[in-house]
Amino acid sequence: MTRSVLAVLAIASFLTTSADAYELLRVDNNPCGNSQHLFWPSHSAAVNTSILPSDRVQLANEARLRWNTSVRGFQFQVGVGRECDANDGVATLGFSTTSCTGESLGDALAVTRSRWRLQTGELLDADVAFNERMTILRSNDDIFLQVAMHELGHVLGLDHSDACRASGDGTLMKSVLYQGAPRIQWPTDDDIAGANFIYPSEGSGGELPQGANSCAIASSPRRSGSAVLLLGPPLLLVIRRWLVRRPQRSAEPI
Repeated sequence: MTRSVLAVLAIASFLTTSADAYELLRVDNNPCGNSQHLFWPSHSAAVNTSILPSDRVQLANEARLRWNTSVRGFQFQVGVGRECDANDGVATLGFSTTSCTGESLGDALAVTRSRWRLQTGELLDADVAFNERMTILRSNDDIFLQVAMHELGHVLGLDHSDACRASGDGTLMKSVLYQGAPRIQWPTDDDIAGANFIYPSEGSGGELPQGANSCAIASSPRRSGSAVLLLGPPLLLVIRRWLVRRPQRSAEPI
């Protein structure tokens, strides 16, 4: 797992592409392959939000309920677990300056650590660490809600929608959160399609798009019909981008 902080001396405008981009967590850590995807065999996962600050508990619970409303074949339940306990089978959400493996969170907004059975892809545990040093997670309710929903997407088995060269634009599971863009307040059609693929249920309906658990933040790009790089004064602008950390994952044989 790596992280990087990049200062870009430009304004980049990007092509808008289709959001048919969901990717799945897989046993070999390669979201672009065709190996067994990860899943909770009970089609549910217990979530503990109680160790979060009181003003964040309600938002984290709302993130859980918005996934439950959106996906018929999977439900987040309320559970009791311990922070970063990889053996309790409960996805515990909390603030920390380090990940569940003790590494610094650096510039990541949050990191999800998952554990699963290597041969079957059955998820055994997951925990989410929100970065204590990212004050925007405490000061901006909408950003915290979006990040919480994003991380719960990793908990249920989704990888980043832009992990395999698709743009992932407009999806909850995109690896970069643009600070100036409108907030994503619910799982999008693409995110839901990915969850429905993992946990199909009768009547989930719709065609599925063609197909870590952490979220990053960046300044909002401008969009146009073509890619443009603006370098000269007075158009020079420093955009500080916090790039994504790969989710923390561990597998074990049966």
